[in-house]
Amino acid sequence: MAKCYRDERAARHKPVLISKSAQGVEEGYRLVGPGGALTPIISHVQWLDNHPDGPDTHMMISFEDGTNVEFPFDVPLAVIWNDEQRAVNETDLLDVAPAVWRTPAERRC
Repeated sequence: MAKCYRDERAARHKPVLISKSAQGVEEGYRLVGPGGALTPIISHVQWLDNHPDGPDTHMMISFEDGTNVEFPFDVPLAVIWNDEQRAVNETDLLDVAPAVWRTPAERRC
């Protein structure tokens, strides 16, 4: 029991906003988008093997609302867990928000 308690306490001390490269993003998180707005929850992450720039160079992030955004590898992103209970300061969100994203990708069937 004590180990579980220590893990829970450690989890509470992790930062709310986490920096990840595009290829390190996982389902269940939300991205901090342009203007500091949080995206819908990420439902699927796919590496694009047939990208014109070559395999393992780009990825597609799909959100619960059906939108998709394509990112090249190594783009720094800020993420937050979808069920995070701690408040996030708006200034902190604006500090990590990207200036712009490319146009959301069309849904591929």
